[in-house]
This record gives sequence, C-alpha cells and structure tokens, in this order.
Amino acid sequence: QGFKLLDAESSTKLRTLVPKTPQQSSQSVTYEFSKPENGWLVDKYRNPWGHVRPGRLFEDLDALAGTIAFEHCRTEDPRDSMLVIVTASVDRIKYKHRPNLTDDLVLSGAVTWVGRSSMEIKMQARAAWSEELFMESIFTFVARDPDTGRAAQINPLTVVGAEEEANFAQGDRRDQARKEQRKRHTEAGGMHSLDQAGVETAHALLEQATPLLVMPALANPTDVLLSETKLQNTFLTMPQQRNTAGRIFGGFLIRRAYELARSTVHIFGGRRPIFHELDEVTFRLPVNVGDMVKFESAVLYTSEVMDVDGRATVHVQVTAFVIKPECKSATLSNTFNFTFGLSENLDGSGSSVHGRAIELRRVLPASRMEAYQIVERYMADRAQVKEDLATK
Repeated sequence: QGFKLLDAESSTKLRTLVPKTPQQSSQSVTYEFSKPENGWLVDKYRNPWGHVRPGRLFEDLDALAGTIAFEHCRTEDPRDSMLVIVTASVDRIKYKHRPNLTDDLVLSGAVTWVGRSSMEIKMQARAAWSEELFMESIFTFVARDPDTGRAAQINPLTVVGAEEEANFAQGDRRDQARKEQRKRHTEAGGMHSLDQAGVETAHALLEQATPLLVMPALANPTDVLLSETKLQNTFLTMPQQRNTAGRIFGGFLIRRAYELARSTVHIFGGRRPIFHELDEVTFRLPVNVGDMVKFESAVLYTSEVMDVDGRATVHVQVTAFVIKPECKSATLSNTFNFTFGLSENLDGSGSSVHGRAIELRRVLPASRMEAYQIVERYMADRAQVKEDLATK
C-alpha cells in the first residue's frame, strides 16, 4: 500500500510513496528493420558504411530509460504533481558487437536500484531473434520537486529473487563509490579524485613528458602531447532536442559527444574507429533550449592491454561547456568518456585490431592538471576491467 510522506529536506508537500517491482515500470521497443516498407527507418540508423549508428541508439536508450524512470516515480494519487526526472550519469554503455540493419532490434530496460531520490536503470539491446545482448548500460536518474527544484524522495523498489537482489547490491556499491569519489574530489579542492598513489603516478607521468616539452627533437617519435590530439565544435541547442522538463535530452548530448570523439580517434589513429564502450558520463548542469554548447575532445591515453579481449584501445574524453558570450562565461556541464578500437585494415574492414598487431602512440601531459586527468580516467578504467574479469 502507498503511504504519505512529508519530506522536510526536499519538499513541503505530501507525496504518496508506492513500492514497485522492476516489472511494473519496465519498457521495451522494437525496431522492425527487416520490413521492406521501413526503408526510411533503416536510413535513419545507417552510417556511411552500412552499420548501425551507435549515437542514434544512445539517444534512444536515454529516452526509453527516462520513460521507465517516470513510470517508476508515478503514483496513483492525482493530487501528486509529476516529478522532474533528469539524467545524472551513465555508468557504462558496452558495445559487445556490431548489430546489423537486416535484423529487427529490441531495446528494453528496467529499474534495478533505488535510493532516496535517485535510481539506476539497466538498459539492454539485442536482435529480436536472439537472447544474446549486443549492448547494455546503466543510467542513473535523479528526481526533483517541480516547484522547489530540490531532491524529491521516490517510490522504493521491491526486489525478489537472486538476480534482482544482486543487481540491487551492485547499485548500492556504485552509489557508495560515487560518494567516495565526490568526497576525494572535494578534499582535493576540486582538482581531482585521486588517492595518494594516483597523485604520485600522475607526477611520474608528467616527468616522462619532459623530453617532449623541453627537447622535442630528442623525444620518442611515438609520444604526443594531449593538447595535440584535441578537436572541438560549437552548436546552438534547439527546441526539437528538449525533454518533457524543457531541458536538452541527455541522449542528444551523448550522440553529439560520440560523433566528436569518433572523429578524434580517426584523426589520431589513422584508421577507422570501432566503438567499444561509453565508459562514464556525468551531467553536472542542465543544458537548456537556446544554450550555446562547446564540445572539446582529447585522447587521454592508449593501451594494448586494458581490453579484456586483448584489443588495442584509444580512450577519449569529451567535455561540454555552456557558453554565454554576453556574460563572457563558459560553464562545464557534461563530461563523456569513450573507448574505441581501430579497424584491422586501413580500408576499415575487419574487427578491432589486437594490441600485439599495432603500436599506438603514447599520450603525455603538459601540465599537472592534464596528468591528473589522464590518471583519473586510467584508474577508473582499471576498476571497470576488474569488474569485467570478475563476471566473465
């Protein structure tokens, strides 16, 4: 049964809280690419080489996850106002293999963890004829009171069975890890979230950049400064890209970040990139309709050993800033982290090249802040690899 809650911290209004199961808010959508009359749909999702555009799927994952979040927070009491649900972060979007456009594709998702005002939603994608997933991800949403803008408590989640309990426990661990990371970031004065060992690693990495910075003629020719890998673009957000809260869809921003990251890897690696994973997305500030947004991308590091399958990987970070020329201000709104492979062959054919078959350039920092940035991402990726190995 539902119960009324007076939340002094987040809202002055009574709301009805109704415990819900994951099944009560789960959703799915099917793309019928196989039907001849759906050629227009195939064209919408096809890239120049005939593959599915990952960026389009990212947009759809975010939109469907948002629908699930709204459904979980909904109550049966007509006096309860609808909460504002915003994307807080994307933990990972793992691309296990390329789907094709001759199969019908199914996107689905369900709530797997709920905190006080936040929730995790596991999203999945597969071919309609198969139970094997080609993509999965975790989206985190937070609920806000529509009048005060403060955090609002949401319906609790009722989990039953070993799988649902395990998903909930993983959500608890991720939530705790996020809190610890924020604490370290605050203790470091907002500069980074590294522990002492990480700080020492960053300083050592900066030391290795000395030849490239001081005597470039004697530096290793495969070394490159992070600043030399950068790309950027700027655009104006439009009403067609807004969500139900009137803000710009997180999925739209992810797609635009992905497209810039992909170009960055292509220019850096000299081969057609193959998307592996969106490692982490953080949404610090909302982006509104009419905002001018500047995206900046850079390769943080490369690796021949980070991937659990031994593939060579290029790790890119994209930052988004809301630009206000009238105020002469630029405010960080989003950070996106991507992992790409490189095609086996120069013509773009084949799968991702193995780490032993290619020598990747090493990216080095020119400042302490860049060193922190590189090591912070590297440490986070190592933690993800440990998680993957534990479940493989």
